[in-house]
Amino acid sequence: MEQNQLNGNAKKGYFFVFLTGVFFSFEVIGFKEIFKKFHLRPEIAAFYGVAIAALIVTPFFLFNLKRRESLKTTIRNNGKVLLVGTFCNAIGIVMYYYALRISDLGPSAVLIKMTVLYNVILGVAFLKEEMRGFEMIGILFAILGIILISSLDGQIQVTSAIIILISAFFFAIQSYLIKRYIENIDGLAFAYLRILLLSFFFACYITMNGSWVVLSPVLTFALGLFSLLGYFLGRAFYFEAHNHLPISKLNSTLLIEPVFLMAIGVLFMHEPLPPKKIMGTVFIMSGLYLLIFHRQRKIK
Repeated sequence: MEQNQLNGNAKKGYFFVFLTGVFFSFEVIGFKEIFKKFHLRPEIAAFYGVAIAALIVTPFFLFNLKRRESLKTTIRNNGKVLLVGTFCNAIGIVMYYYALRISDLGPSAVLIKMTVLYNVILGVAFLKEEMRGFEMIGILFAILGIILISSLDGQIQVTSAIIILISAFFFAIQSYLIKRYIENIDGLAFAYLRILLLSFFFACYITMNGSWVVLSPVLTFALGLFSLLGYFLGRAFYFEAHNHLPISKLNSTLLIEPVFLMAIGVLFMHEPLPPKKIMGTVFIMSGLYLLIFHRQRKIK
């Protein structure tokens, strides 16, 4: 009975992660197309997106007593993790969008998944997890893949690759904090409070830079729609999945996303597919899989 319950719990977690990948993909593709057609600053696109998404979902929370209580409980119990993690996310988002504006979708989507490697490093550094030879091989594979992807002429610049790798670290921090300090997370409440905080952070950043821009209603709606899919729904499912799966399995399932996005870039955005791109992707995915697979075996 307990084993069946565990299996059902894991299946629910994998289903949440699958939905996460779907909604994340829509968001990334949508923002890439917007950056391609409009010369928007990353913080402007991010602010309008999360602000409109927050406006859309606010009635869902405020007009229901149970959900309002859930928001209060999340703030009271998980407020520090929410604040620090979201601030790191805000930095990562601006950096990633900046790189996405000037780089092809495929290489960017692959490099951002280095959050998997960073989660392993954070686990070793702060959770006293061991790093063994098999995992070192995985890290070397991933680094070799990064070198290949980062040197793709015309698709991504070395500077952009470095920016994406740094942004991936900021994204990894929030997931680490959740697994480290939160036993049971309310995904919807956490995702909603996160987009509210992101709206505030981006508004402050834009105000300090004096870079406010008034966008057209159509563009504003498009940014809000893609943000609703990724920032709210995608993140809500991802946060919920933390309740059902260890962080290694969360990341292993999400490794399918960059492969899907690369295929979208090649098939519909006419991005080239040179051998170096294929080899780099294979090395990175193989290296990250070796890290995850080996750590899963140790857990078992």
